[in-house]
Amino acid sequence: MIARTTRLASRRRWLEPRSPWLQIVLAALLGTLSAFIPQTLASDLPRGVYSLTAPGKPVNASILTNPHVTGVSVRWQWQNIEPSEGVYDWSYFDREISRVADAGKMILLRVVSGGINTPQWVFDAGVETFSFVDPKSGEMQTVPLWWDPIFLTKKRNLIAAMGAHFATHPAVVLVSSSCANVNSDDWAVPQSEADVENLLAAGYTPEKLINACQQIIDASVAAFPTQFSLMAINRGIKGVDPDVDYVAERVVDYAMARYPGRFIVQKNSLSARTWDPWTASQLHGWQVLYDRRPMVAGQMLWYVTDDASCRMNGRVTPCHPATVLRQAVAIGAHYEMLYQEIYQKDILNPDLAGVIAEAASLLGQ
Repeated sequence: MIARTTRLASRRRWLEPRSPWLQIVLAALLGTLSAFIPQTLASDLPRGVYSLTAPGKPVNASILTNPHVTGVSVRWQWQNIEPSEGVYDWSYFDREISRVADAGKMILLRVVSGGINTPQWVFDAGVETFSFVDPKSGEMQTVPLWWDPIFLTKKRNLIAAMGAHFATHPAVVLVSSSCANVNSDDWAVPQSEADVENLLAAGYTPEKLINACQQIIDASVAAFPTQFSLMAINRGIKGVDPDVDYVAERVVDYAMARYPGRFIVQKNSLSARTWDPWTASQLHGWQVLYDRRPMVAGQMLWYVTDDASCRMNGRVTPCHPATVLRQAVAIGAHYEMLYQEIYQKDILNPDLAGVIAEAASLLGQ
């Protein structure tokens, strides 16, 4: 517990609010973390900067020697991992996990599964689907229904196979699972009027989605009994769900009650425009995460290096990359995030080295 106390003391120095009242509240929150986390896990909570690798790409060698990087997020898609049912190709993960582990870094394991990242053989098995308009391409996409029993069985089998192959690897400390996803690993329920009509016609109810997410979380925790399980959340369907955070709240509360100290709730849209809990009167879609501290984390919405669109700054131009990333990191620290996933491209940028070092300190690395 000495190491943990030192980390918390460091966080107090970095996150000291100016208001005496806020100082008292923050001290109380940080001082009672042990009441929420089993003692066997408290000193091993994943903290710091995690480098986010592009899907299927090698981890840059400079990431492995960077002292400010605690771990690496390694990811690849289901259709590349399991090209035919029950036949797995783990070669990418085996190679990259070995390199990362040899460098003394921790690993966040992510198989992007579901939505458009679903093998054709799953569709051929007769899963029910729904279609939506991709807001980026404007094209119609067809994906499996999240609650379809055939789809859930195939996905649980994938998770079980992942666990059989990687659960005993000591460097794998975090495992991501996804539920309401379509284009990536992130929670993203289509929201246009036509999309919602298609979902309702397919039989959508919030209870079906909640149950599907619970099944995925159960499968992930069972397959990885000594790792931390995480899931990115987002808002639901306005006017259909009882409220827009109804599904996410119930999924998160289920996981945290059933697996105390083992489940981390995450938001994959951290940016310089994220609602700051130190200054904003409302946190909107971030309130669910804020209320579940300390088991919370974040992933950057995008990278700041060579992005003329300034996406991390709400597309407000011009923007200075270091300023924008520093602001995003600070806001994430205000949410008391255990770790933040930062794009490899930004960590490799020498102009951002100071920001990455600051992030490591803010996150108690």
